[in-house]
Amino acid sequence: MDNEASLPGAREQAVIVKALIVFRLTAITFFFITVVVFKLQFSDFIFPVPLSALIGLTYLLNIVYAFMAGRIHSFVTFLYFQLAADLVIESGIIYQTGGVDSPFTFLYILTIISSVIIMQPGGSYVLASGATILYGLLATFEFYGMLHPVPLVYVKNPVPPTQEFVFFAVLIHLGAFYLVAFLSDFLSRRLRGTLLALGTKSRDLTYLQAFHQNVVANMGSGFIALDLDGRIVSANPAAEMILGMRAADFMKKTLREVFPALEHQNVLPENEQPKKTEWLHEGGGEKKILAATSSLFRNSEGEVLGVIIIFHDITHFKKMEDAIAKSERLAAVGRMAAGLAHEIRNPLGSISGSIQIMKGALEHEVKAPHDRLMAIILRETDRLNGIITRFLSYAQPNTRKVPDVRLAPLIADAVILFKNDDRYAGTVRIATQIGEDIRLTCDQESLKQVFWNLLLNAAQAMPDGGDIAISTAAEGHGAAAGECVITFADNGQGMDEAEVSRIFEPFYTTKEGGTGLGLSTVQKIIEDHNGTLTVQSKKGVGSVFSIRLPINPIPAK
Repeated sequence: MDNEASLPGAREQAVIVKALIVFRLTAITFFFITVVVFKLQFSDFIFPVPLSALIGLTYLLNIVYAFMAGRIHSFVTFLYFQLAADLVIESGIIYQTGGVDSPFTFLYILTIISSVIIMQPGGSYVLASGATILYGLLATFEFYGMLHPVPLVYVKNPVPPTQEFVFFAVLIHLGAFYLVAFLSDFLSRRLRGTLLALGTKSRDLTYLQAFHQNVVANMGSGFIALDLDGRIVSANPAAEMILGMRAADFMKKTLREVFPALEHQNVLPENEQPKKTEWLHEGGGEKKILAATSSLFRNSEGEVLGVIIIFHDITHFKKMEDAIAKSERLAAVGRMAAGLAHEIRNPLGSISGSIQIMKGALEHEVKAPHDRLMAIILRETDRLNGIITRFLSYAQPNTRKVPDVRLAPLIADAVILFKNDDRYAGTVRIATQIGEDIRLTCDQESLKQVFWNLLLNAAQAMPDGGDIAISTAAEGHGAAAGECVITFADNGQGMDEAEVSRIFEPFYTTKEGGTGLGLSTVQKIIEDHNGTLTVQSKKGVGSVFSIRLPINPIPAK
């Protein structure tokens, strides 16, 4: 009776007490109806007042039990009290209906069976012992004339029970009581074990629910669960965000319906080991590369219930891998090309010097075609030397960073220089909106070259003239270091996606006579300043080049 911690909760206890009361009332009502029917059928059937009093007492006690059900402190003690009272009342009924000859001794068995609800080891044996003691005392007192039970049916000359009859009656009832007690105890133990197992399962379920709510629901990776038919039965918020879809749009659908490029078989683990998969998904208006790890979902018995897929968006990492691979290839090519450019530049200088000497020597002897041909050779030699110089500037930039440089004068110098270029004066208009407090740690000449190249690129994209807008904006406040964004926007011819994807590649150009090194050099200089250069363009609308550079914190005054 000390193991009440293993018993059901307060709500379940109230249900058990009510069930016991209903069972008791049903039994006593059935007994009462039986008594009435026998009284009506057999005139000699004795219906004494004490029997009616016992029936009334049973009803009264059940009312008291129902009232006390929500106010008790010891559930087990309360049940034992009820069942003990039942044994006493049943003894009274047996006494009033014939004693040893009473047909209602089975009421003891009903009470012993009721001990199952106590769910305590040995509880049924306690009640069986109580029933045996009460019945044995009743039979013994009757045999020795200490009690005179009222016969169920009036008998003119009743025969008192013999010693042998009393002995065998007690023995048979004792065996019956303990046999029922054994079965009741067995059922009680099984019921108790079942309830304990159910409680454990309930706690496990609660833990799993908490785990799902606090871990799965809040994890950064996408989570989806498939049933054995390959249909999605569960997903977390991260899955909705990564897929760009609401859960209601893909729940209960197969993988093929949600991911057309993916088959259910592609994610099934092989050899019981988790399987890694990558696929392209287009959702939320953008293409994403998803990487997933799938594993089998089993129950506690090891049966496969479905598949769990954990996935995340690796588009950014793939772009980084491609950029790193491209940088490594370009670096290798750059090193090789830089060495080759040096090797070309040396004999080129010798050729140019030799032609100049020959030109001077032939000036007084031969005229006409030789002068023109040598002028072409010298001009093209200078042009080739300029290309090599610009390439070396791209391949091996030489930045000399100076701290605390104001950005506004650098842009202003580039704008003034551009406005004095006769090729674009009067056709290209420049509007500026430049912050005066932005300061950088930079190579001033390199940044001027960046701004000049961007202005020149914008002007060349507007052969019939147009507008260039230059603006700056600082991100970060006060003494906190942040970034500045410098934009060059034009309303020129613009570019399509294919051109934008290649615009920063060395030697790629869409302009006649271009070298394809201008924007490549610009990007290299910006990267050397720990910045980024991006472009947004639309054919026939124009382009916007955006530079992000780290800025110095504003000094405290």
